[in-house]
Amino acid sequence: MSEQLKNNSADFNLDLSYLQDVANGSNEFMIEMIQLFLDQTPAYFEQLDQLINDLNWPDVAEISHKIKPSLTFMGIETARDSMAEIEQNARNLKNLETIQPAFKLLKEMSVELFLKLAQIKSDLEKRV
Repeated sequence: MSEQLKNNSADFNLDLSYLQDVANGSNEFMIEMIQLFLDQTPAYFEQLDQLINDLNWPDVAEISHKIKPSLTFMGIETARDSMAEIEQNARNLKNLETIQPAFKLLKEMSVELFLKLAQIKSDLEKRV
């Protein structure tokens, strides 16, 4: 598990500056991207949870790889780094015993993340 994530377990450092740059001032675009993230990512997390429980390392690597860009887009670098570590460990069949605890922490933290993003989306919608 990444030390940065472990040390930051109370909170993801959510930094939407990249999304804001890409949106170029468009609250509508930001709302759309946040909604897409909220629609897709929880399902990916659930799928990844099942794959880890099934010890299906090739698919764990594949789904982890799919999740990383979304985490980057939302500016959640600590989670992205941890997901990259999960992906590499699963892909290389190394440190497999670290995958489940690292993902468990990510999943627990994601609940707060999804709530924060939903609030940000709601605040943006008030400005449109």
